[in-house]
Amino acid sequence: MRHVLRGICTHCGVLRSLTVLVGIVGATISMLPITSNLVSSAEAAEERTGSTERTGGEVVGASISHPTNWFVEREQYTYNQTHGFTLWRPNSGALHGGTPAVRVALAYGLQPGQIEAMVREKLAAYPGIPMAREEVSVAEKEHRGVAVGPIPGSTPSTEVYVPVNGRVYQVNVYGVTLGADGKELLSTLRFEPPSTPVSSLGLPDANAPEVLYRAGDPELDERERASHKAATEGEATFEAAALGSERRIAEGCWRADPDFFFQTQHSSRANANPNDNIATGWTIVGRPNYWDEYTHGRLGYGRCDRRLYTNDKFAVDYPLDRGDAVFSPFRSGTVTFAGRNINHKDYGILVSIKAAGGKYVNLSGHLSSLARGIRRGAKVDRHTVIGFAGSTGGGDIPVGPVHLHQAYYRYPNYNSDGSPYGGAGLQVIRHHYFRGDNGVYRFGWEIKSGIKAKGSRISF
Repeated sequence: MRHVLRGICTHCGVLRSLTVLVGIVGATISMLPITSNLVSSAEAAEERTGSTERTGGEVVGASISHPTNWFVEREQYTYNQTHGFTLWRPNSGALHGGTPAVRVALAYGLQPGQIEAMVREKLAAYPGIPMAREEVSVAEKEHRGVAVGPIPGSTPSTEVYVPVNGRVYQVNVYGVTLGADGKELLSTLRFEPPSTPVSSLGLPDANAPEVLYRAGDPELDERERASHKAATEGEATFEAAALGSERRIAEGCWRADPDFFFQTQHSSRANANPNDNIATGWTIVGRPNYWDEYTHGRLGYGRCDRRLYTNDKFAVDYPLDRGDAVFSPFRSGTVTFAGRNINHKDYGILVSIKAAGGKYVNLSGHLSSLARGIRRGAKVDRHTVIGFAGSTGGGDIPVGPVHLHQAYYRYPNYNSDGSPYGGAGLQVIRHHYFRGDNGVYRFGWEIKSGIKAKGSRISF
């Protein structure tokens, strides 16, 4: 089979004008459009509504059939002793982003006899969620797989473990349930012996220090911190010490306590590129996304109180230059998660911080790297650099220009690694910035006197 696929792939060319990152595995991974008289039921159903193709990785030893307009993420690292690729559904009309559909990975650190223990571990990690274990048929040869889910996140998934000739595959099918569509995707899988071991690629783990932490000047974050302290010396405390008068609003979201403020998250050197039409030290509210827009709203991420999701209806984006320092938005708090998470793939490298009061939690996404010392359990304050702006996310699904994604939640739950989910989406409406009047401004739907909205400029 491998020789047939290689022969076909020599005529692949560019995949219908979609730019696909072939990745570091070079010739060992291929985009594999397949035509055959023998197609699965899922492929036949898809062909009635549009063309399909087959994507695989020879290092992974698996391929899957899917619609041609899906994107592929070729992983440039391993993840908890798994390595694979993810297929994303594009969001029609979105400024950026997509939704992951399925991740196919070789679980090279797992033996077939360890699957049931892994499933029990997953079930025990979420006692308050109605998770289920289900035996499913996987691939054209109907291998027996064990499914467990849903696993919470920005996009929940069902994890399916499949033993094949002494190997184990972990397939994440994204969605709240493993429905008929997900099972049809599973039925199109094909397995064959990997051409070379994953270890030969020399890939780091996705959350290894050399992947997450910034190389270069080790004193950069200290200089930014010192600059921040100097600029704000003598300012009154801008965050309320006690909260309690927040208000529940439409769809189960909450509006934050009116005495609660968050600070501008970027540094005095932000947006120093003279060609971006943004003054150094400033940024613009809501570019590309503001409250309830695009991927924060109408395309599925505008959630207020979904139990299994991060609820991002009132998230805000801020354009920055790659590498700009990002500060904690809170006066004081604790990092609950820092790094990458399979079920938060669309945020790339993220930092989650619980405010000192314990009620409000922030998520900063799409970072290029973390600042040193930022890890789970780290204490942060208003002068702490938590990371650096970037555009990390879901592989080849573009997140748009470099920007900082900021979302807030009220009393979320946490995965075992500390990444947040559930709780309620939080509309934070009061914001402090450091230039001009050094004042606190309200955010709103329209720009008015004293009101900042999409397009407003705010500064360090």
